[in-house]
Amino acid sequence: FPRKRKADEQTETLMKALIIECQKLGINTANSDFLFDMAWVKKFVQATVDKQNNLANDLCRLTRAQGNPCQES
Repeated sequence: FPRKRKADEQTETLMKALIIECQKLGINTANSDFLFDMAWVKKFVQATVDKQNNLANDLCRLTRAQGNPCQES
């Protein structure tokens, strides 16, 4: 699935950049609370990237009560 692979790569790139910026700002990225919180951030980043790549994502579907549904084209 090339689109899904592309979306996964985009998500990883964004997450790496975010963590690097957190480190530059002096945020302790080795802290267990940070790691737990970032797991949630990654889920939302993945949902956003999936939607932009026209991929279905359960989190996107569940967080949209109204508006454009997230669906695979």
